[in-house]
Amino acid sequence: MKNATILILLVTAALLTRVGAQVPSDLLARANKGNIRAQVEVGNMYALGKGVNRDADKAMDWFRIAAEKGDAEAQYRLGGMYDVGHISKQDPVTAIKWYTLSANQHYRDAEYRLGVMYELGRGVKADNVVAARWYIRAAEAGRPEAQAKSGLFYEQGQGGLPKDYKLAAKWYLLAAQNGRPEAEFKMGDFYEHGLGVQRNKDAAIQWYTKSAEHGYGPAADALRLLQQ
Repeated sequence: MKNATILILLVTAALLTRVGAQVPSDLLARANKGNIRAQVEVGNMYALGKGVNRDADKAMDWFRIAAEKGDAEAQYRLGGMYDVGHISKQDPVTAIKWYTLSANQHYRDAEYRLGVMYELGRGVKADNVVAARWYIRAAEAGRPEAQAKSGLFYEQGQGGLPKDYKLAAKWYLLAAQNGRPEAEFKMGDFYEHGLGVQRNKDAAIQWYTKSAEHGYGPAADALRLLQQ
């Protein structure tokens, strides 16, 4: 009974703290004075419910203020809110607008999302050629998911790119080194079958194992078959 009472008190205290949660006064003051980084930070707090109650509308308001000043991160964040972040205000076309403004400033996360949008035809007519261009730009900037996608496009010869196993292996390796389990699996597959790299069973086992350890189901199956 005593433990249950303590638990109730702790939960109540947490809820009260949550209800009264506010943006730190110094951060809010800087945001209100026009500091762009502070505005984006406040937006992120509301978008993620980090230290405050989650409020998608307030997040969008703060992102918009900074985005309209030309801040690339704010433009990307605002695009994300229109894309998937605000259930009642999802607008892929507007998301594309803000992603594009951000990507044109070489913000790699926006470049990657544009690749996704053009590949899926979300908010824009599907176009794998444009998708490939954005994926490669984001990959060159170091976005792991884009590196994996670039590898896939080269492997399959999509988006106007040549079918090139060596270039596919290059991008898969970079993505795998950045911890992408699907790319780790692909490196295992490439080493097992000698695609773009010299066939190497030990290397295949190593990459399949890493991918399986990261929870990628097909890697566990491939590893079991390779070790039979």
